[in-house]
Amino acid sequence: MRSTERRVYRKTKRSEDEARTAARIVDAAETLHGTLGPSRTTIAAIAATAGVTRATVYRHFPDEETLFLACSGQWLARQRLPDPEVWSRHADPVLRLRAGLTDLYRYYRDGHQMLAHIHRDAEVVPTRLVERRRAAEEQWLACLLQPWPGRAGKILRAATAHAASFTTWQSLCLAQGLSNRAAVDLMVTMVAGQAGSAGRTSTTAAGSIGP
Repeated sequence: MRSTERRVYRKTKRSEDEARTAARIVDAAETLHGTLGPSRTTIAAIAATAGVTRATVYRHFPDEETLFLACSGQWLARQRLPDPEVWSRHADPVLRLRAGLTDLYRYYRDGHQMLAHIHRDAEVVPTRLVERRRAAEEQWLACLLQPWPGRAGKILRAATAHAASFTTWQSLCLAQGLSNRAAVDLMVTMVAGQAGSAGRTSTTAAGSIGP
């Protein structure tokens, strides 16, 4: 093997080794975030789990936020994320709500361990990730509210946001032991009932206006 080829080979192998090391570090961070939670995960624990030194972790990820972003990106890439475009195929507001909550609750159950730790340790989650999550939640809510006649009032919006939240699923399905389907049925009944109540209230109020 000529010297030029040897240099190229060594450079390629070094690059591949570095990529594998970085991947082990991200895997270790993801595992610890999902089992201990971000606030209880230290660089020392990540290094030990990945089988590297702390210096190696910092060589690949100069600060904890950079590593957190890489970990989050990898975890999200492995999930089947909620898809509002599929929900929006339903023009009927109740059917759309059912489709959306079914999709959301499936996502919550699939990723509940990581999501629970992220919600619990929200104070250490990088601002960029918090903003991305909030933007996604707003997109989900906007899609669920869009088909209601006259758009949603404050109470209907609050009811829908409550039904779509992870903590609601956590309470109904983990704390109370409901199946996803039973929890969806309950929340659809609640939101649709509120929508019907708001409609009746508006009609009554309009009918009461006189000269």
